[in-house]
Amino acid sequence: MPTPRLIFAAFLTVTPMLCAQEAQTHDAQTQKAEINAAPASHAANSSKASRPAFEPLQLTVTFRRTRGGKITTYKTYTLAASAQQWDPQIRDDSRVPMKKETSATGSQTDYANSNTDVDIHNIREVGDLVSLTLRIATEGYSELSPLEHPGANSSLGSHQYTISPTVPTGKLTPVYSMQDDVNDYKVEVLLLVQPLNVK
Repeated sequence: MPTPRLIFAAFLTVTPMLCAQEAQTHDAQTQKAEINAAPASHAANSSKASRPAFEPLQLTVTFRRTRGGKITTYKTYTLAASAQQWDPQIRDDSRVPMKKETSATGSQTDYANSNTDVDIHNIREVGDLVSLTLRIATEGYSELSPLEHPGANSSLGSHQYTISPTVPTGKLTPVYSMQDDVNDYKVEVLLLVQPLNVK
């Protein structure tokens, strides 16, 4: 019959082995749980990767000039852009007819250039706000059309505007306004930014 000392010695020998086996079982269960969780984590990462890194935007820039309360220039440009895109540009070049009075022929039509350039830089989205830099350069007649009003004192002029607004998405916003009371004219620039795929 085993003595109490032998029983105690056997217990001391078996206990570490049982503890080691239990630890191995726990480690195996942990590894299995990690393996099962890996596909779900990979699926979540794939879902994030499938989303576009940027939102394509539709930008509408309106350039308006009035003189004596009458609109002399009204141009609207719409283009697609995004924060990841190279800086988009617009080049609007045209020729405007001009009538010149001459003694030999009575009247003669000449043409002058009328150009508007729009450059858009540094588009950034933060929540429902979009910030960017607009550079607008215009060259043309600053007065009423000489073809319609040959007696008007029309003159060629060039203007450049650099504007860096932050605007809310989906709202037409005046981003620049200049009023010249001496010459009685006003210039306005309005900007509308909205998601390109808006329905």
